[in-house]
Amino acid sequence: MPVNAIDKEAIRAKALFVGHLTPEREGLLDGLRNLGMKTQYFETPHKARARMSWCDFILYGATDPAEAAPMRRLAETGKVFAAVLRPEDKGFTPLSIRSGARAVFVDEVHPEEVFQFSRTLSEEGNLRRELRWLRTEAREESGGWRFVGTSAALRRSIQRAGQKYRSILLEGEKGLNFQLVARALHSQHPGARHPFLHWGPKMKRASILDKAIKRMEEKRGEEGDIVEKGGTLFIEDAQFISRDFQKALARVLRKKSLSQEFRVIFGCTHDPERLIQDKILKRLYSEETTCFIKIPPLRERKKDISLVAQGILDEFSGRVGQPRRRISPAAMDWFSGQEWWGNESELEMAVCRAFLVSEGNSISLDDLSPSPQRKSGGDIEKFFRDRLSSVVTALGDGESSDFYDHTIRSVEKPLLELVLREAGGNQVQASRLLGMNRNTLRRKLLEFGLTKSSPSRRR
Repeated sequence: MPVNAIDKEAIRAKALFVGHLTPEREGLLDGLRNLGMKTQYFETPHKARARMSWCDFILYGATDPAEAAPMRRLAETGKVFAAVLRPEDKGFTPLSIRSGARAVFVDEVHPEEVFQFSRTLSEEGNLRRELRWLRTEAREESGGWRFVGTSAALRRSIQRAGQKYRSILLEGEKGLNFQLVARALHSQHPGARHPFLHWGPKMKRASILDKAIKRMEEKRGEEGDIVEKGGTLFIEDAQFISRDFQKALARVLRKKSLSQEFRVIFGCTHDPERLIQDKILKRLYSEETTCFIKIPPLRERKKDISLVAQGILDEFSGRVGQPRRRISPAAMDWFSGQEWWGNESELEMAVCRAFLVSEGNSISLDDLSPSPQRKSGGDIEKFFRDRLSSVVTALGDGESSDFYDHTIRSVEKPLLELVLREAGGNQVQASRLLGMNRNTLRRKLLEFGLTKSSPSRRR
């Protein structure tokens, strides 16, 4: 009797028999059920269509060469099938193989033959999963991003949460490398031998999310694979996913059939400049079974800046096919002395910009310059400081006034007007240029009476 994991997986397989059913084939289906397999029968592929996503493979009872066409259509769907022929139809074997059949059985078929076929499919599935895992590991190894930093608190959280929690909620400022922490958590999990699936920005489209949820529910594809057999699903910027999708995902995560080696990690960014933050629905996680990890901003991990900067440099030089470069001590001191309010994302832009202008095998202090945004920010601060200095001095110990509100409005209104004009009146583009929530922008435009179409600078 089968005892190992592959055999157990093969026995749990679900088979669909399509075509002419003879007494011998009825005996085959009974034998498969006795082994523990689940089977269903349909007379034609058309009638079986609704159940094809349910099964692991199909046994197609072909009796006529004309059935090559429906077999080819079956193969085009990606569903694995084997042809079952009568002894007098053995001449159809080459045609069945050309039509996409993975195997050909001839009546009377012993249940053990089909079991071995199912076993082969299980082995192939495991090999594909292992190959995906190895490719992921190779990409991470070549990228040079196999570190998290020196933050003792963060490392303790990863070690504590990595081994036992089924769901993890990562929180931190925008610009932080959430994926790096999620991969570190995956490596600590019992399901680390299974794939790491990352839902990034491209997954935000409703059509893509709907298909992904359907694959999870039907246990198909990569999504269905990790739900059924194990792995980690990392959802980046989870708070921006639609409420309808979050509800659908919650239904999947509440199912009892989830693999014990499956886990989900939510990455939730918050913007320090926003008063109202987007949040994920509480039904997606349980406070009793979820580990909450706050990723410290880079400015609070000064010792990590040198590690992160050199890691970014190694990864970028490898990506563009250039020899590895180092960062000079003076340049590293400059990197370590910055606040990096944009966290790893801002640091990455600075390192890559320095790499492109540098010569030789190292980045020197001369290769570093503040970004245009940082320069313009400093110029603007100096401008207002110079202009406001005399006015604030003149206020002295005078009576209370609305000077602050008046000053802010005097700056805010022309700023919004100029940006809206630059965006051609497009509020979505204007909110992106400002780094402002669209609803906040709309409210301010109403407040300042700027809702009418602004003159467009672009033609």
